[in-house]
This record gives sequence, C-alpha cells and structure tokens, in this order.
Amino acid sequence: MDIDAAINALKKKIGKSTYSMEGSRDFSDGTCDCSGAVYYGLRKAGCSDFGYIPSTETLHEYLVQNGITLKAENEPFNMEKGDIIIWGKQGQSAGANGHTGICIDNQNWIECTAWHDLGETIQNHDKRWVMAGKPFFYVYHYTGRTPGTNPNVTYGLHVKGGDWLSPVVNFNPVNSDGYAGLPNHEHDMLYARVDHGALKYRVHTIEAGWLDWVTNGNPNDPVNGCAGMFGQTIDGVQMVYLTPSGEYYRNAYYRSQTTKRADWLPEVTDDLDFAGIFGEPLDRLQAAVNIRDPFGEQ
Repeated sequence: MDIDAAINALKKKIGKSTYSMEGSRDFSDGTCDCSGAVYYGLRKAGCSDFGYIPSTETLHEYLVQNGITLKAENEPFNMEKGDIIIWGKQGQSAGANGHTGICIDNQNWIECTAWHDLGETIQNHDKRWVMAGKPFFYVYHYTGRTPGTNPNVTYGLHVKGGDWLSPVVNFNPVNSDGYAGLPNHEHDMLYARVDHGALKYRVHTIEAGWLDWVTNGNPNDPVNGCAGMFGQTIDGVQMVYLTPSGEYYRNAYYRSQTTKRADWLPEVTDDLDFAGIFGEPLDRLQAAVNIRDPFGEQ
C-alpha cells in the first residue's frame, strides 16, 4: 500500500470539496464525508474494492482486510504518518457519532469535516480530538498482515438444580449443537474461554443482579472459572473479547433466548449491551469472536 498516494490524493481535494453524508461520499459530486474520504484515499493507495463506501462502523473491517492492523485502542500512542484514526466506539459510531482521518505526520491528520464548512482539510489531530470531547478512538497502521482465523469460543451452561451441559464451540444456526443451554429450563452458571486472546464475561441473576467479571473458563472451578452462583437464575450475560496488542481488532458477538419467548433476542457486541431480558430466565446462548457480526451472515 502506498500511503503517500492516499495522502496526496486527499490533499488535492482541499478547498475543492464540501462535507456531506447525503451526497456521493466519494468527491464525484464535490461532496464527501470522513469515512468516504479515507476510503477514497486508500483506494488510490492500492487497497481493495469493498463493494460500497464504508462508514466509521464498517471501516474497521475494510482496514483489516487490507493488512491495516490495530495499533492502539483508546490509549496513548506515538502518532506517525499513515496512522488511520477512527473516533467512536465500534457499535456506537454510526453517522455523526464517529469520525476518521489519515495522519500525515506525528501531529496532523487530513480529514473531511463539517467543522467551519472546511470539507477536506489538514488539522492538528489532538486539538480536534479535544474539541470533540476526547472520544473513544482506535488507531490502525499498515503492516501487510492478513487477518488470519478467528479465535474459537468454548462455553457451557449449568442447569439450575442439575448438571453441566455439554460444551459448545462457537455456534451454528441449524441445531442444538450450535447453542449452550437447555430450552425451557433455568441456568445458574456459565463458563467461557477462547483459544487465543482473552475473554471476560459476567452474568446477571434475578436474585442478585450483576456478579463479578470472570476471565477464566473452567467448569471445575466454580470460584474463579465460572460466572454465576449455584441456585441463582441467570437472566443476563455480557462478554468482551480483549484483542492482543498489534492484532486485528475483534469483538465478542453473542445472543440469547429466554424461557418466555420463542425467538432469539438481538445480538450484542462486547459490552455495548447485554444478552437477555431482566426477569426472564435465559435458556439458550450463542457466542463467537469475529471481525464482523457472524449472526448477520446466516
């Protein structure tokens, strides 16, 4: 990838473009938005065709497909030319809630912004970040590495008053091998683990609310290897995947059913929400770690 080609292509749009999320988003009508501008530059740099212009939500996936690796996540970092910064926590950064640009040196970035009606412009990144209220951010940089395979999630539920059910690895949409839990039964303990990286998780019970986060997954260790309390009914679950430094950013995706409803509830990404409905016993759970929502691929 030729990052200079990306930066030079965007510099040519300074003073010749207007910010808009409703127009072409690729400068073809004189308008663009932040993610459209980054995509435009990266295409000029030799990156692949995504099939559509990504948003700040889907830009993460596009970057990793092109060997552009997560460098930092909401933590101090040394800015350098070629860094691509995305503001806004993934899952909450759609529309005006997110922003992105490409760093041209160790202080400044080139961005497409509605601020002062500038359109494409070069600004000091940190000053703009402070102006925006110091939003959550991700920093990506080209390494040329391919995404590789997603970690496997092994997880299982314990039937309240009964035994541990057989473990499940990831999920499938076809049969009972693709979810943990026993339909129309209550569960009181959960364990989960990944074969790469780290996973933290916790459960909410009808009797006690949210219990502590757990980072190990071992059904034989009810103190440190499981989430829950024997005899207390689980009605909510949260999972967060912790991506190792320097690797492609991945999330935990998961969803559940309850004893009160027939269908799967909406899927959840990391700790942006939780799986379940308070007061309704959770009877089925599906989980996976991926660079994109795997439930949307069914």
